[in-house]
Amino acid sequence: MLLTYIDKFGDWNPQLSRELKGRFKLRNLSIAAVIAIGIQVLLLLTFSGELPIDPNTIDAPPFQYSRYCTATPPENSYPPYNQLYCIKDLVGNWVINWQLWWLDIFKILSVTGLFILLVTGTYLLIADLSKEENKGTLNFIRLTPRSSNNILLGKMLGVPAIIYFLCSLLFPLHLIAGFQAHISPNLMLAYYAIIIVSCGFFYSLSLFFALVSSKLGGFQSFLGSGLVLQFLLITTSILLSSHDFISHTPLDWFILFYPGTVLAYLVESAYIPVKTTQIDYETLHQFAWYGKQFWQNSFLGISFIFANYCLWTYWIQQALNRRFRNPNATWISKLNSYGISASFIIIATGFVFQSGRRGRFEYHIFDNFIVLQMFMILFAGLLIIALSPHRQTLFDWARYRHQTPQNRRSLLRDLILGEKSPSTLAIAINLGIMFAYLIPTILIAPLNDPFAVLVGLFISLNLLIIYAVISQRILLFKLPKPTLIATVVIGVLVVVPPVMFAILQLTPREVATPWLFTIFSLAAFDHYLDTITFMSVIFPLLSQWGLIALGSYEMSKRLQKVGESETKSLLMNS
Repeated sequence: MLLTYIDKFGDWNPQLSRELKGRFKLRNLSIAAVIAIGIQVLLLLTFSGELPIDPNTIDAPPFQYSRYCTATPPENSYPPYNQLYCIKDLVGNWVINWQLWWLDIFKILSVTGLFILLVTGTYLLIADLSKEENKGTLNFIRLTPRSSNNILLGKMLGVPAIIYFLCSLLFPLHLIAGFQAHISPNLMLAYYAIIIVSCGFFYSLSLFFALVSSKLGGFQSFLGSGLVLQFLLITTSILLSSHDFISHTPLDWFILFYPGTVLAYLVESAYIPVKTTQIDYETLHQFAWYGKQFWQNSFLGISFIFANYCLWTYWIQQALNRRFRNPNATWISKLNSYGISASFIIIATGFVFQSGRRGRFEYHIFDNFIVLQMFMILFAGLLIIALSPHRQTLFDWARYRHQTPQNRRSLLRDLILGEKSPSTLAIAINLGIMFAYLIPTILIAPLNDPFAVLVGLFISLNLLIIYAVISQRILLFKLPKPTLIATVVIGVLVVVPPVMFAILQLTPREVATPWLFTIFSLAAFDHYLDTITFMSVIFPLLSQWGLIALGSYEMSKRLQKVGESETKSLLMNS
Protein backbone atom coordinates (compact mmCIF):
# COMPACT_ATOMS: atom_id res chain seq x y z
CA MET A 1 0.00 0.00 0.00
CA LEU A 2 2.87 2.37 0.80
CA LEU A 3 4.35 1.81 -2.66
CA THR A 4 0.94 2.56 -4.19
CA TYR A 5 0.87 5.97 -2.56
CA ILE A 6 4.48 6.58 -3.57
CA ASP A 7 3.65 5.81 -7.19
CA LYS A 8 1.08 8.61 -7.14
CA PHE A 9 3.94 11.06 -6.60
CA GLY A 10 5.57 9.83 -9.80
CA ASP A 11 3.47 11.97 -12.11
CA TRP A 12 3.99 15.10 -10.03
CA ASN A 13 7.65 14.58 -9.09
CA PRO A 14 9.45 11.51 -10.45
CA GLN A 15 12.58 12.37 -8.45
CA LEU A 16 10.62 12.32 -5.21
CA SER A 17 9.07 8.97 -6.12
CA ARG A 18 12.54 7.57 -6.86
CA GLU A 19 13.94 8.77 -3.55
CA LEU A 20 11.01 7.46 -1.50
CA LYS A 21 11.14 4.01 -3.10
CA GLY A 22 14.82 3.79 -2.31
CA ARG A 23 14.46 4.80 1.33
CA PHE A 24 11.09 3.61 2.57
CA LYS A 25 12.26 0.08 3.31
CA LEU A 26 10.96 -1.89 6.29
CA ARG A 27 14.45 -1.99 7.81
CA ASN A 28 14.92 1.79 7.60
CA LEU A 29 11.46 2.51 8.97
CA SER A 30 11.97 0.07 11.83
CA ILE A 31 15.27 1.67 12.83
CA ALA A 32 13.71 5.16 12.74
CA ALA A 33 10.78 3.96 14.87
CA VAL A 34 13.09 2.39 17.45
CA ILE A 35 15.15 5.59 17.67
CA ALA A 36 12.04 7.76 18.06
CA ILE A 37 10.54 5.54 20.74
CA GLY A 38 13.89 5.33 22.51
CA ILE A 39 14.25 9.12 22.59
CA GLN A 40 10.78 9.57 24.07
CA VAL A 41 11.16 6.81 26.67
CA LEU A 42 14.57 8.07 27.74
CA LEU A 43 13.26 11.64 27.96
CA LEU A 44 10.24 10.69 30.08
CA LEU A 45 12.32 8.48 32.38
CA THR A 46 14.91 11.25 32.83
CA PHE A 47 12.34 13.86 33.77
CA SER A 48 10.46 11.41 35.96
CA GLY A 49 13.68 10.96 37.86
CA GLU A 50 13.67 14.70 38.62
CA LEU A 51 10.45 14.34 40.62
CA PRO A 52 10.51 13.72 44.39
CA ILE A 53 10.70 10.13 45.64
CA ASP A 54 7.83 8.57 47.55
CA PRO A 55 8.75 8.95 51.28
CA ASN A 56 7.49 5.42 52.00
CA THR A 57 10.31 3.91 49.92
CA ILE A 58 13.56 2.72 51.45
CA ASP A 59 16.33 5.33 51.90
CA ALA A 60 13.98 8.20 51.07
CA PRO A 61 15.59 11.48 52.32
CA PRO A 62 13.74 13.45 55.00
CA PHE A 63 13.94 16.62 52.94
CA GLN A 64 13.41 16.45 49.21
CA TYR A 65 14.13 19.13 46.65
CA SER A 66 13.27 19.39 43.00
CA ARG A 67 13.10 21.96 40.27
CA TYR A 68 9.42 21.08 39.92
CA CYS A 69 8.42 21.52 43.56
CA THR A 70 6.79 24.71 44.80
CA ALA A 71 7.78 25.52 48.39
CA THR A 72 10.56 27.65 49.83
CA PRO A 73 13.27 25.57 51.56
CA PRO A 74 13.37 25.63 55.38
CA GLU A 75 15.87 27.95 57.03
CA ASN A 76 18.15 25.21 58.34
CA SER A 77 18.27 23.25 55.07
CA TYR A 78 20.84 23.45 52.26
CA PRO A 79 19.02 22.80 48.97
CA PRO A 80 20.88 22.16 45.71
CA TYR A 81 21.19 25.04 43.29
CA ASN A 82 17.93 26.11 41.65
CA GLN A 83 15.91 23.54 43.62
CA LEU A 84 12.71 24.08 45.59
CA TYR A 85 11.41 22.32 48.65
CA CYS A 86 8.88 19.53 48.07
CA ILE A 87 5.66 19.47 50.09
CA LYS A 88 2.47 17.40 50.00
CA ASP A 89 -1.15 18.39 49.71
CA LEU A 90 -3.92 17.35 52.14
CA VAL A 91 -4.36 13.92 50.56
CA GLY A 92 -0.65 13.10 50.65
CA ASN A 93 0.32 13.81 47.01
CA TRP A 94 3.37 15.83 46.09
CA VAL A 95 2.62 19.37 44.95
CA ILE A 96 4.29 19.47 41.54
CA ASN A 97 4.51 22.26 39.00
CA TRP A 98 3.42 20.05 36.13
CA GLN A 99 3.25 22.97 33.72
CA LEU A 100 6.98 23.60 34.13
CA TRP A 101 7.69 19.86 33.89
CA TRP A 102 5.91 19.62 30.56
CA LEU A 103 7.48 22.88 29.38
CA ASP A 104 10.98 21.47 29.93
CA ILE A 105 10.04 18.35 27.97
CA PHE A 106 8.69 20.57 25.21
CA LYS A 107 11.93 22.58 25.05
CA ILE A 108 14.15 19.49 24.97
CA LEU A 109 12.03 17.86 22.26
CA SER A 110 12.06 21.07 20.23
CA VAL A 111 15.85 21.40 20.33
CA THR A 112 16.31 17.67 19.69
CA GLY A 113 14.05 17.86 16.67
CA LEU A 114 15.99 20.84 15.32
CA PHE A 115 19.28 18.98 15.54
CA ILE A 116 17.85 15.85 13.94
CA LEU A 117 16.21 17.71 11.08
CA LEU A 118 18.95 20.20 10.25
CA VAL A 119 22.17 18.31 11.02
CA THR A 120 21.14 14.86 9.83
CA GLY A 121 19.15 16.21 6.89
CA THR A 122 22.10 18.34 5.79
CA TYR A 123 24.45 15.38 5.96
CA LEU A 124 22.12 13.12 3.97
CA LEU A 125 21.53 15.69 1.21
CA ILE A 126 25.21 16.51 0.73
CA ALA A 127 26.20 12.83 0.85
CA ASP A 128 23.47 11.89 -1.63
CA LEU A 129 24.48 14.55 -4.15
CA SER A 130 28.14 13.58 -3.75
CA LYS A 131 27.24 9.96 -4.38
CA GLU A 132 25.24 10.89 -7.48
CA GLU A 133 28.22 12.92 -8.72
CA ASN A 134 30.68 10.05 -8.22
CA LYS A 135 28.39 7.49 -9.87
CA GLY A 136 27.76 9.79 -12.83
CA THR A 137 23.97 9.70 -12.40
CA LEU A 138 23.79 13.42 -11.58
CA ASN A 139 24.46 14.34 -15.20
CA PHE A 140 21.69 11.95 -16.24
CA ILE A 141 19.29 13.69 -13.85
CA ARG A 142 20.28 17.05 -15.34
CA LEU A 143 19.23 15.84 -18.79
CA THR A 144 15.70 14.97 -17.72
CA PRO A 145 12.94 17.27 -19.05
CA ARG A 146 11.85 18.18 -15.54
CA SER A 147 12.67 21.65 -14.24
CA SER A 148 15.49 22.23 -11.76
CA ASN A 149 12.99 23.28 -9.12
CA ASN A 150 11.07 20.02 -9.53
CA ILE A 151 14.19 17.88 -9.30
CA LEU A 152 15.71 19.73 -6.34
CA LEU A 153 12.39 19.75 -4.49
CA GLY A 154 12.23 16.00 -4.96
CA LYS A 155 15.70 15.75 -3.43
CA MET A 156 14.83 17.91 -0.43
CA LEU A 157 11.61 16.03 0.25
CA GLY A 158 12.83 12.53 -0.58
CA VAL A 159 16.41 12.21 0.66
CA PRO A 160 15.62 13.06 4.34
CA ALA A 161 12.30 11.15 4.18
CA ILE A 162 13.33 8.79 6.99
CA ILE A 163 14.18 11.82 9.13
CA TYR A 164 10.71 13.22 8.48
CA PHE A 165 9.22 9.87 9.51
CA LEU A 166 11.26 9.84 12.73
CA CYS A 167 10.21 13.40 13.63
CA SER A 168 6.58 12.57 12.89
CA LEU A 169 6.78 9.91 15.61
CA LEU A 170 8.13 12.53 18.02
CA PHE A 171 5.38 14.97 17.07
CA PRO A 172 2.53 13.59 19.26
CA LEU A 173 4.55 13.87 22.49
CA HIS A 174 5.76 17.32 21.44
CA LEU A 175 2.18 18.42 20.84
CA ILE A 176 0.96 16.98 24.15
CA ALA A 177 3.84 18.65 26.02
CA GLY A 178 3.00 21.98 24.41
CA PHE A 179 -0.66 21.81 25.38
CA GLN A 180 0.13 20.64 28.93
CA ALA A 181 2.57 23.57 29.26
CA HIS A 182 -0.29 25.92 28.27
CA ILE A 183 1.54 27.22 25.19
CA SER A 184 -0.57 29.15 22.73
CA PRO A 185 -1.76 26.86 19.87
CA ASN A 186 -1.34 29.69 17.37
CA LEU A 187 2.29 30.13 18.39
CA MET A 188 2.86 26.40 18.11
CA LEU A 189 1.56 26.50 14.54
CA ALA A 190 3.84 29.46 13.86
CA TYR A 191 6.78 27.49 15.28
CA TYR A 192 6.09 24.56 12.98
CA ALA A 193 5.92 26.97 10.03
CA ILE A 194 9.33 28.37 11.02
CA ILE A 195 10.71 24.83 11.21
CA ILE A 196 9.49 24.15 7.66
CA VAL A 197 11.00 27.30 6.14
CA SER A 198 14.24 26.82 8.10
CA CYS A 199 14.54 23.31 6.64
CA GLY A 200 14.02 24.82 3.20
CA PHE A 201 16.80 27.34 3.87
CA PHE A 202 19.36 24.92 5.30
CA TYR A 203 18.57 22.16 2.80
CA SER A 204 18.87 24.55 -0.16
CA LEU A 205 22.15 25.82 1.24
CA SER A 206 23.34 22.24 1.69
CA LEU A 207 22.59 21.29 -1.91
CA PHE A 208 24.33 24.44 -3.13
CA PHE A 209 27.35 23.68 -0.96
CA ALA A 210 27.45 20.14 -2.37
CA LEU A 211 27.50 21.47 -5.94
CA VAL A 212 30.26 24.04 -5.40
CA SER A 213 32.46 21.79 -3.24
CA SER A 214 32.33 18.61 -5.28
CA LYS A 215 36.14 18.41 -5.34
CA LEU A 216 36.16 17.73 -1.60
CA GLY A 217 34.74 14.27 -2.20
CA GLY A 218 33.29 12.39 0.76
CA PHE A 219 34.61 14.97 3.22
CA GLN A 220 32.10 17.59 2.09
CA SER A 221 29.14 15.92 3.85
CA PHE A 222 31.01 15.90 7.17
CA LEU A 223 32.16 19.48 6.65
CA GLY A 224 28.69 20.79 5.74
CA SER A 225 26.83 19.03 8.52
CA GLY A 226 29.63 19.89 10.96
CA LEU A 227 29.24 23.60 10.21
CA VAL A 228 25.48 23.37 10.75
CA LEU A 229 26.04 21.45 13.99
CA GLN A 230 28.49 24.07 15.23
CA PHE A 231 26.06 26.86 14.39
CA LEU A 232 23.23 25.11 16.24
CA LEU A 233 25.38 24.37 19.28
CA ILE A 234 26.51 27.98 19.59
CA THR A 235 23.08 29.54 19.04
CA THR A 236 21.34 27.01 21.33
CA SER A 237 23.82 27.67 24.14
CA ILE A 238 23.33 31.43 23.67
CA LEU A 239 19.55 31.16 23.74
CA LEU A 240 19.46 28.85 26.77
CA SER A 241 22.01 30.87 28.72
CA SER A 242 20.72 32.79 31.69
CA HIS A 243 22.31 36.08 30.61
CA ASP A 244 21.40 38.53 27.87
CA PHE A 245 21.75 36.81 24.47
CA ILE A 246 21.48 40.07 22.52
CA SER A 247 24.76 41.73 21.51
CA HIS A 248 23.06 44.95 20.28
CA THR A 249 25.20 44.79 17.13
CA PRO A 250 24.64 43.51 13.56
CA LEU A 251 25.83 40.13 14.88
CA ASP A 252 22.28 39.70 16.21
CA TRP A 253 21.23 38.95 12.65
CA PHE A 254 22.68 35.43 13.03
CA ILE A 255 20.27 34.73 15.90
CA LEU A 256 17.38 35.11 13.46
CA PHE A 257 18.74 32.24 11.35
CA TYR A 258 18.30 29.96 14.35
CA PRO A 259 14.74 28.60 14.30
CA GLY A 260 14.89 27.97 18.04
CA THR A 261 14.73 31.72 18.61
CA VAL A 262 10.95 31.44 18.20
CA LEU A 263 10.90 29.21 21.31
CA ALA A 264 11.25 32.37 23.39
CA TYR A 265 7.80 33.49 22.23
CA LEU A 266 6.31 30.07 22.97
CA VAL A 267 7.81 30.01 26.47
CA GLU A 268 6.55 33.53 27.10
CA SER A 269 2.99 32.47 26.24
CA ALA A 270 3.12 29.94 29.12
CA TYR A 271 3.29 32.86 31.62
CA ILE A 272 6.07 31.32 33.68
CA PRO A 273 8.67 33.68 35.20
CA VAL A 274 11.90 34.20 33.25
CA LYS A 275 14.08 33.00 36.13
CA THR A 276 12.22 29.66 36.05
CA THR A 277 11.98 28.97 32.31
CA GLN A 278 15.77 29.18 31.63
CA ILE A 279 14.99 31.19 28.48
CA ASP A 280 15.20 34.94 28.91
CA TYR A 281 12.29 35.78 26.62
CA GLU A 282 12.29 39.38 27.85
CA THR A 283 15.66 39.83 26.14
CA LEU A 284 14.02 39.16 22.78
CA HIS A 285 12.07 42.37 23.20
CA GLN A 286 15.34 44.32 23.10
CA PHE A 287 15.88 43.44 19.45
CA ALA A 288 15.75 46.59 17.37
CA TRP A 289 15.66 46.98 13.61
CA TYR A 290 16.12 50.56 12.45
CA GLY A 291 15.43 51.54 16.05
CA LYS A 292 12.00 49.87 16.14
CA GLN A 293 11.58 47.14 18.77
CA PHE A 294 8.67 45.43 17.09
CA TRP A 295 9.91 42.05 18.42
CA GLN A 296 7.82 42.81 21.49
CA ASN A 297 4.90 41.68 19.36
CA SER A 298 5.19 37.94 18.77
CA PHE A 299 3.31 38.12 15.44
CA LEU A 300 5.62 40.80 14.02
CA GLY A 301 8.74 39.09 15.37
CA ILE A 302 7.86 35.67 13.95
CA SER A 303 6.78 37.26 10.66
CA PHE A 304 10.18 38.96 10.35
CA ILE A 305 12.03 35.69 11.00
CA PHE A 306 9.77 33.92 8.49
CA ALA A 307 10.36 36.61 5.84
CA ASN A 308 14.12 36.53 6.48
CA TYR A 309 14.19 32.78 5.82
CA CYS A 310 12.03 33.07 2.71
CA LEU A 311 14.11 35.88 1.20
CA TRP A 312 17.45 34.12 1.51
CA THR A 313 15.99 30.76 0.52
CA TYR A 314 14.80 32.42 -2.69
CA TRP A 315 18.26 33.78 -3.51
CA ILE A 316 19.92 30.47 -2.68
CA GLN A 317 17.42 28.68 -4.91
CA GLN A 318 18.28 31.01 -7.78
CA ALA A 319 21.96 30.20 -7.40
CA LEU A 320 21.20 26.51 -6.87
CA ASN A 321 19.15 26.20 -10.06
CA ARG A 322 21.87 27.98 -12.03
CA ARG A 323 24.66 25.81 -10.68
CA PHE A 324 22.65 22.60 -11.04
CA ARG A 325 22.03 23.07 -14.74
CA ASN A 326 25.54 24.35 -15.53
CA PRO A 327 28.29 23.21 -13.14
CA ASN A 328 30.85 25.39 -14.95
CA ALA A 329 28.88 28.61 -14.54
CA THR A 330 29.63 31.21 -11.91
CA TRP A 331 27.77 30.75 -8.65
CA ILE A 332 25.27 33.53 -9.29
CA SER A 333 24.34 35.70 -12.24
CA LYS A 334 25.37 39.34 -12.23
CA LEU A 335 21.74 40.48 -12.36
CA ASN A 336 20.86 38.42 -9.27
CA SER A 337 23.94 39.70 -7.46
CA TYR A 338 22.56 43.24 -7.53
CA GLY A 339 19.37 42.11 -5.83
CA ILE A 340 21.32 40.06 -3.29
CA SER A 341 23.52 43.07 -2.45
CA ALA A 342 20.48 45.29 -1.99
CA SER A 343 18.80 42.70 0.26
CA PHE A 344 21.96 42.26 2.30
CA ILE A 345 22.65 45.92 2.99
CA ILE A 346 19.01 46.80 3.75
CA ILE A 347 18.65 44.05 6.35
CA ALA A 348 22.15 44.26 7.87
CA THR A 349 22.04 48.05 8.28
CA GLY A 350 18.84 47.77 10.31
CA PHE A 351 20.70 46.03 13.14
CA VAL A 352 23.15 48.92 13.46
CA PHE A 353 20.57 51.12 15.18
CA GLN A 354 20.42 49.39 18.54
CA SER A 355 21.04 51.06 21.86
CA GLY A 356 23.87 49.30 23.64
CA ARG A 357 24.26 49.09 27.38
CA ARG A 358 27.77 50.54 27.36
CA GLY A 359 29.01 54.02 26.57
CA ARG A 360 27.28 56.84 24.79
CA PHE A 361 24.73 56.03 22.13
CA GLU A 362 26.61 57.70 19.26
CA TYR A 363 29.78 55.78 20.11
CA HIS A 364 27.84 52.52 20.13
CA ILE A 365 26.36 53.31 16.71
CA PHE A 366 29.86 54.06 15.40
CA ASP A 367 31.09 50.70 16.72
CA ASN A 368 28.14 49.03 15.01
CA PHE A 369 29.14 50.58 11.70
CA ILE A 370 32.58 49.02 12.19
CA VAL A 371 30.90 45.63 12.66
CA LEU A 372 28.81 46.33 9.55
CA GLN A 373 32.03 47.05 7.68
CA MET A 374 33.28 43.58 8.65
CA PHE A 375 30.05 42.12 7.28
CA MET A 376 30.52 44.02 4.03
CA ILE A 377 34.10 42.77 3.68
CA LEU A 378 32.99 39.14 4.10
CA PHE A 379 30.06 39.65 1.73
CA ALA A 380 32.30 41.28 -0.89
CA GLY A 381 34.71 38.35 -0.59
CA LEU A 382 31.88 35.94 -1.33
CA LEU A 383 30.83 38.10 -4.29
CA ILE A 384 34.34 37.98 -5.71
CA ILE A 385 34.35 34.18 -5.47
CA ALA A 386 30.81 33.82 -6.81
CA LEU A 387 31.04 36.20 -9.78
CA SER A 388 34.61 35.73 -11.05
CA PRO A 389 34.77 33.46 -14.13
CA HIS A 390 37.80 31.25 -14.66
CA ARG A 391 40.55 31.38 -17.27
CA GLN A 392 38.98 29.34 -20.05
CA THR A 393 35.63 31.11 -19.71
CA LEU A 394 37.31 34.51 -20.00
CA PHE A 395 39.37 33.39 -22.98
CA ASP A 396 36.26 32.10 -24.76
CA TRP A 397 34.51 35.39 -24.03
CA ALA A 398 37.43 37.42 -25.39
CA ARG A 399 37.66 35.33 -28.58
CA TYR A 400 34.01 34.88 -29.48
CA ARG A 401 32.19 37.82 -27.90
CA HIS A 402 32.11 39.78 -31.14
CA GLN A 403 30.40 36.84 -32.88
CA THR A 404 27.41 37.02 -30.52
CA PRO A 405 24.86 39.57 -31.86
CA GLN A 406 23.48 40.61 -28.47
CA ASN A 407 26.95 41.27 -27.07
CA ARG A 408 28.44 42.90 -30.16
CA ARG A 409 26.29 45.97 -29.63
CA SER A 410 27.52 47.00 -26.17
CA LEU A 411 30.64 46.01 -24.27
CA LEU A 412 29.44 47.91 -21.20
CA ARG A 413 26.18 45.97 -21.14
CA ASP A 414 28.07 42.72 -21.39
CA LEU A 415 30.37 43.69 -18.51
CA ILE A 416 27.35 44.54 -16.36
CA LEU A 417 25.07 41.62 -17.24
CA GLY A 418 27.15 39.17 -19.26
CA GLU A 419 27.54 35.64 -17.95
CA LYS A 420 31.16 35.10 -19.06
CA SER A 421 32.64 38.60 -18.94
CA PRO A 422 35.09 39.80 -16.24
CA SER A 423 33.46 40.48 -12.91
CA THR A 424 35.30 43.64 -11.79
CA LEU A 425 32.68 46.13 -12.97
CA ALA A 426 29.82 44.01 -11.60
CA ILE A 427 31.50 43.81 -8.19
CA ALA A 428 32.06 47.58 -8.25
CA ILE A 429 28.35 48.08 -8.99
CA ASN A 430 27.41 45.80 -6.12
CA LEU A 431 29.63 47.77 -3.76
CA GLY A 432 28.19 50.99 -5.20
CA ILE A 433 24.65 49.79 -4.43
CA MET A 434 25.61 49.17 -0.81
CA PHE A 435 27.42 52.50 -0.46
CA ALA A 436 24.57 54.43 -2.13
CA TYR A 437 22.14 52.99 0.42
CA LEU A 438 24.46 53.82 3.30
CA ILE A 439 24.90 57.49 2.34
CA PRO A 440 21.47 58.73 3.53
CA THR A 441 21.45 56.17 6.34
CA ILE A 442 24.72 57.46 7.79
CA LEU A 443 23.79 61.12 7.29
CA ILE A 444 20.65 60.74 9.42
CA ALA A 445 22.33 58.48 11.99
CA PRO A 446 23.10 59.90 15.45
CA LEU A 447 26.83 60.30 14.78
CA ASN A 448 29.06 63.20 15.73
CA ASP A 449 30.84 63.09 12.37
CA PRO A 450 28.88 61.13 9.74
CA PHE A 451 31.19 62.29 6.92
CA ALA A 452 34.13 60.55 8.61
CA VAL A 453 32.16 57.28 8.56
CA LEU A 454 31.34 57.76 4.86
CA VAL A 455 34.99 58.42 4.00
CA GLY A 456 36.15 55.39 6.00
CA LEU A 457 33.67 53.08 4.28
CA PHE A 458 34.45 54.55 0.86
CA ILE A 459 38.18 53.86 1.29
CA SER A 460 37.53 50.25 2.28
CA LEU A 461 35.17 49.73 -0.68
CA ASN A 462 37.86 51.03 -3.04
CA LEU A 463 40.26 48.48 -1.60
CA LEU A 464 37.69 45.75 -2.18
CA ILE A 465 37.54 46.72 -5.86
CA ILE A 466 41.34 46.45 -6.01
CA TYR A 467 41.09 42.97 -4.50
CA ALA A 468 38.48 42.06 -7.11
CA VAL A 469 40.85 43.17 -9.89
CA ILE A 470 43.71 41.15 -8.38
CA SER A 471 41.52 38.10 -7.94
CA GLN A 472 40.24 38.23 -11.53
CA ARG A 473 43.78 38.69 -12.81
CA ILE A 474 45.01 35.65 -10.84
CA LEU A 475 42.25 33.57 -12.43
CA LEU A 476 43.70 34.44 -15.85
CA PHE A 477 46.92 32.60 -15.03
CA LYS A 478 47.28 28.93 -15.82
CA LEU A 479 47.42 27.61 -12.26
CA PRO A 480 46.42 24.25 -10.73
CA LYS A 481 43.94 25.70 -8.21
CA PRO A 482 43.39 29.35 -9.16
CA THR A 483 40.39 29.93 -6.87
CA LEU A 484 42.27 28.69 -3.82
CA ILE A 485 45.34 30.74 -4.71
CA ALA A 486 43.26 33.89 -5.30
CA THR A 487 41.49 33.37 -1.96
CA VAL A 488 44.81 32.97 -0.12
CA VAL A 489 46.30 36.05 -1.77
CA ILE A 490 43.31 38.23 -0.95
CA GLY A 491 43.22 36.85 2.58
CA VAL A 492 46.87 37.78 3.06
CA LEU A 493 46.24 41.29 1.74
CA VAL A 494 43.33 41.74 4.16
CA VAL A 495 44.90 40.24 7.28
CA VAL A 496 48.63 40.99 7.10
CA PRO A 497 48.60 44.84 7.30
CA PRO A 498 46.43 45.01 10.48
CA VAL A 499 48.47 42.22 12.08
CA MET A 500 51.69 44.09 11.31
CA PHE A 501 50.27 47.28 12.79
CA ALA A 502 49.21 45.37 15.89
CA ILE A 503 52.72 43.89 16.28
CA LEU A 504 54.20 47.37 15.90
CA GLN A 505 51.59 48.65 18.39
CA LEU A 506 50.19 51.15 15.90
CA THR A 507 46.61 51.21 17.18
CA PRO A 508 43.98 53.27 15.29
CA ARG A 509 43.48 55.54 18.29
CA GLU A 510 47.16 56.50 18.43
CA VAL A 511 48.43 56.43 14.82
CA ALA A 512 45.46 56.66 12.48
CA THR A 513 46.98 57.43 9.07
CA PRO A 514 48.48 53.96 8.31
CA TRP A 515 45.09 52.37 8.92
CA LEU A 516 43.67 54.39 6.02
CA PHE A 517 45.59 52.04 3.72
CA THR A 518 43.94 48.92 5.15
CA ILE A 519 40.55 47.36 4.66
CA PHE A 520 39.62 48.43 8.20
CA SER A 521 39.98 52.14 7.45
CA LEU A 522 36.85 53.04 9.41
CA ALA A 523 38.67 52.23 12.65
CA ALA A 524 41.04 55.14 11.93
CA PHE A 525 38.19 57.59 12.52
CA ASP A 526 37.40 56.29 15.99
CA HIS A 527 37.07 59.12 18.54
CA TYR A 528 37.55 61.71 15.77
CA LEU A 529 41.32 61.73 15.76
CA ASP A 530 43.04 65.02 15.00
CA THR A 531 45.90 63.27 13.25
CA ILE A 532 43.79 62.69 10.13
CA THR A 533 44.20 65.55 7.68
CA PHE A 534 42.69 66.27 4.30
CA MET A 535 45.85 65.18 2.47
CA SER A 536 46.12 61.98 4.52
CA VAL A 537 42.68 61.00 3.17
CA ILE A 538 43.17 62.17 -0.43
CA PHE A 539 46.47 60.34 -0.91
CA PRO A 540 45.02 56.85 -0.18
CA LEU A 541 42.05 57.57 -2.43
CA LEU A 542 44.20 58.73 -5.36
CA SER A 543 46.56 55.77 -4.98
CA GLN A 544 43.60 53.38 -4.90
CA TRP A 545 42.04 54.86 -8.03
CA GLY A 546 45.40 54.66 -9.77
CA LEU A 547 45.77 50.98 -8.88
CA ILE A 548 42.22 50.24 -10.05
CA ALA A 549 42.81 52.00 -13.37
CA LEU A 550 46.21 50.35 -13.88
CA GLY A 551 44.97 46.87 -13.01
CA SER A 552 41.86 47.18 -15.19
CA TYR A 553 43.91 48.48 -18.13
CA GLU A 554 46.45 45.67 -17.86
CA MET A 555 43.72 43.03 -17.69
CA SER A 556 41.85 44.52 -20.67
CA LYS A 557 45.03 44.52 -22.74
CA ARG A 558 45.59 40.89 -21.80
CA LEU A 559 42.06 39.94 -22.85
CA GLN A 560 42.38 41.91 -26.09
CA LYS A 561 45.54 40.02 -26.90
CA VAL A 562 43.81 36.71 -26.22
CA GLY A 563 40.84 37.78 -28.30
CA GLU A 564 42.85 38.34 -31.47
CA SER A 565 41.93 35.86 -34.13
CA GLU A 566 44.41 33.22 -35.19
CA THR A 567 44.34 34.58 -38.73
CA LYS A 568 45.47 38.01 -37.58
CA SER A 569 48.26 36.47 -35.53
CA LEU A 570 49.48 34.50 -38.55
CA LEU A 571 49.48 37.60 -40.76
CA MET A 572 51.44 39.56 -38.20
CA ASN A 573 54.06 36.80 -37.94
CA SER A 574 54.44 36.38 -41.69
